[in-house]
Formats: sequence, structure tokens, C-alpha cells
Amino acid sequence: MSRKLKDVLRGVLTPTELQCLVQSYDVVGDIAIIIIPPELIEKEHFIAAAILSLHKNIKVVAKRDGIYGGEFRTLPLRIIGGEQRKETVHTEDGVRLMLNPETVYFSVRSGTERKRIASLVQAKEEVLVLFSGIGPYPLIIGRANPSCRVVGIEKNPEAHRYALKNLGSNRRITNVRLYQGDVDSVLPALDRKFDRIVMPLPTSAEVFLSVALAALRRQGWLHFYDLQQEGRFEDTVAKIEAACRRDVLQLLSAEIAVCGHCGPRTYRICVDAQIGRISDPPHLKEGQENFKDNQKDNIPLDPQ
Repeated sequence: MSRKLKDVLRGVLTPTELQCLVQSYDVVGDIAIIIIPPELIEKEHFIAAAILSLHKNIKVVAKRDGIYGGEFRTLPLRIIGGEQRKETVHTEDGVRLMLNPETVYFSVRSGTERKRIASLVQAKEEVLVLFSGIGPYPLIIGRANPSCRVVGIEKNPEAHRYALKNLGSNRRITNVRLYQGDVDSVLPALDRKFDRIVMPLPTSAEVFLSVALAALRRQGWLHFYDLQQEGRFEDTVAKIEAACRRDVLQLLSAEIAVCGHCGPRTYRICVDAQIGRISDPPHLKEGQENFKDNQKDNIPLDPQ
């Protein structure tokens, strides 16, 4: 993709400018999200036109107009080519996801990781996804595992609004329920236990470890995400061990999965951790435990 883009722009950009061209970009639905270096701002519309000419499935070209920031990790965007809109529909593993990538957080690069987590879920598990956003984890897990039940909790009202739309548009997925609010408030009010909890908030999930562990069944699985430097991945495992000690629990096993590269020697990682009581035998392998069905058929809160 990047080599063809350079070929199209050869003659439009000088050799020096071609060296500044960022050689990759994300495609969310039919929107290409690109980085324009300061040296190429005057040529950004030529770059957008080249992308549109190369890829007929792309209808909008937007450039990053800042960095991820704020409580909900949103990214300012500015359209520089194509249709004047920022809402799109992205399809991942058979799930349709409507979103505005400027007002909600969504990483297209985490698609492989979402598929990995869905493949670990066992039949009839009760799964909780914290910080569920527009619903990719709950919906992909629910679609891949029809016998399980999935709950998602998201604080951002705009992301939750899209999640409800996405649940409604994927009509074959009937085992997902979504709640809007702060994890510290919503999760205790649910008053139920889960076999598996996913925490895809690598910037600050550690703050919510105690409330998550309180909702995890004995010998359940925790998927904890973190940003960590190369050579220090065990520091993330230590965070989970510390939380377990505070809550009189023990870390039975831990496997580290590298999910993405976020900066110089910095990676997004996931620790697949099995958590038990102090008396539980250590090092059970994934899928060895026979999880019991949750006996509570009704959830005390109405999904928002």
C-alpha cells in the first residue's frame, strides 16, 4: 500500500518530501486515518487524493489533528479529502461496528487480539468486558461463543450509544448485555460473578483491579492490558500479584501476550492470568477448570 502511494505521489512530491511521507495508515470502515508531517501540510490534499484514487473502498481521508487525550482517549481528526463525514461502519470478524473515530476510542489494530481472546472463551462461560467502548470485545466474543453470556460496561456515553446501535444491528448476537456508567459503581451493583474478565484499558486498568477481582469466580481468568517497556513485562505481572495479595487471593498462572507496538521499546501487552484462593492448586492451564453456570438469570440493573 505505502509503496504504491509513493509511486502515485512521485512527481507531485519532491524526493525530500517523499522521504517525509508516513508509509502506513489505519483504515476504519471506509475512512483512512493518516499522519501528515509538518513538512507536508501544504501537500496534504494531494496525498488524500492519491489515497482515494488507489483505494475505491475508501471514501474519506482524515488526518490526525492532535494526539489521543482526555478521559476517553479520543483523537481529533480533520477531513482532508473525500466525503465530509466522520461516521462509518467497520466490519471485524463478521461483526458490524458503527462509530465516529473522533468521538470514541477504537483501535483497528487490536482486531487480532480481540479474536485471540474470543478463542479462549469456553462454552457457557460468563464473560465481563470492562471499558467495552463501542462493543467490539463483547460482540466478537458473543458471536464466536453463542452459549456464553457477555456483559460490557462503558463510561463514555457516546461510545455506549454506538455500542447499543451495534448490538441492535448485529441481530444474531443475543447473548450480550451492555451497561453505561463507571465501573466502580456499575460492577458492584450487578452483584454477580464472572468466569472471565477482560480489561482492555492499558493506560489505567490497574486502578480497577480490586473491583474486577471481587467479581471474578474462583480460578477464573483475568485478561489485563498494560503499556510496558521492553524487558519489563514482568512488572505488569507484579501489579496483578500485588492486587491479589491485597485481596487475599493468589495468582495461579500468568502468560504474557504482546499485542502491539506503541512507541520506542514500548508495547501493549496482555497478561492472561488465572486467579484463585490461597488454598487453590497453582498453574491450572487455560480451559482445564469446569466453570459452573451463573445461577442468577436476572441482572439487577436494566441495561442502558
